[in-house]
Amino acid sequence: MLSEVGQCLIVLMLLFNTDANPTESQMDVEAHTGPYLSDHDITNVTTQVGTHAYLPCKLTIPGQLQMKQLGNKSVSWVRVRDDHILSVDRMTFIADERFQSHYVESTSVWTLQIKYVQARDAGVYECQVSTEPKISAQVHLNVVVPRTELVGDAVRYVKAGSKVILRCLVRGALEPPSYIMWFFGIQQIYQDNKRGWKIQMEREFLDPEMGNHTTVGSLIINVARKRDSGNYTCSPSNSEALTIMVHVINGEYSASAITSASSTKYSDLIASAVIISVAMFKT
Repeated sequence: MLSEVGQCLIVLMLLFNTDANPTESQMDVEAHTGPYLSDHDITNVTTQVGTHAYLPCKLTIPGQLQMKQLGNKSVSWVRVRDDHILSVDRMTFIADERFQSHYVESTSVWTLQIKYVQARDAGVYECQVSTEPKISAQVHLNVVVPRTELVGDAVRYVKAGSKVILRCLVRGALEPPSYIMWFFGIQQIYQDNKRGWKIQMEREFLDPEMGNHTTVGSLIINVARKRDSGNYTCSPSNSEALTIMVHVINGEYSASAITSASSTKYSDLIASAVIISVAMFKT
């Protein structure tokens, strides 16, 4: 009877004694006696030019005494392309004031903040902890730069008295522009302008695959006059400005002027073709 009881006790001890055969996760936890980075793989962060970027570095410290256990171990951010040290703990080591390092004790996350991101900020940044040996993790910053496109030619010939609609597109934006301004020469065109011109902005669609927006900005001139000839500039809040040259011509001259312009372009193409042909024949 005692032998059977003893066997039962041995079986129960094997089933419940977790220290005898520690799991892989338990061994990993026990191996980390000091601070370590939770994710050693590269992290991808995507932001749009002109916005703020936040690059995370998750620091795990066993136990409850978070900052106390960190002791004299510093956390640094380094820009990999030129090995420039950006910060050590909360102290910044770059003249560019857009860079700042923040630490949230409750989450043990060090964050590198880059304000008003520029296209040149794209690249790899490394978070380093001054342990022995050094431990580090990388964050890849992708910077999206929206582009401006004109709908139609950059030079327009329009008939006096006709309705003119100028349009520009803002493509590839994570966030649509907050505004699209129009200028006539150097003067901004306001919605309540004396000439009765209208300004419109329409958010066309969100590309589900690319995750970006296309926005259309329009300037509508209901009745074009000779004095309306000049440069019109589309200036979005988040992309480059583009200019359209508008020539308003009298009705009787409109066809000949457009034909003349087209003929000039065609003549230039013929002349270029002749020059190339002669050069090839000589060789």
